[in-house]
Amino acid sequence: METFSAAKGVVGPESLLWLDLSLPEVPAWVAPDWKQLLGQPHLKVVACSSSPTDAEGIAALDAGCSAYCHAYSDPATLVQIKQVVEAGQIWIGSSLMQKLIRGAKLANRPDQVKLVVEDWSVDLTPREKEVAFLAANGASNQLISMNCAISERTVKAHLSAVFQKLNLTDRLQLALRVHGIS
Repeated sequence: METFSAAKGVVGPESLLWLDLSLPEVPAWVAPDWKQLLGQPHLKVVACSSSPTDAEGIAALDAGCSAYCHAYSDPATLVQIKQVVEAGQIWIGSSLMQKLIRGAKLANRPDQVKLVVEDWSVDLTPREKEVAFLAANGASNQLISMNCAISERTVKAHLSAVFQKLNLTDRLQLALRVHGIS
């Protein structure tokens, strides 16, 4: 617990903390230390696991983490996670994203949620619609790039335009909108 508590002292303006959940001194998410640490306005926590599970990822996000990833992710993925989190967005892997979407779809019953009549894609170009649909279904920028025969830089540009036009901040919000959940 001392190592974990010591991390609270190094948090400065706009800090990014990478936390290895396999360390023995990491307390459970219900521990009071988490509320204090994750309650700091300029701290973003990336929870990493050497044996990631959807349940662990959901618990980390529920606790207030900004990302959940495999501790042995490749360097390009780690850079992408860092960029996404520093931009104020949430990063999760595609399998967890798909599980959350499926769960939200099950909760989206007509007797509980009013239907959104407007078309989510009305203001988007055909290419933006295509990129948005692929991203909302868990495709990575690299996969979208290959499927659409465009560069990853162009994928990022299309997603930025989509987020701006739809007033969204991340892929999870996009997925919920595309699937008619929000």
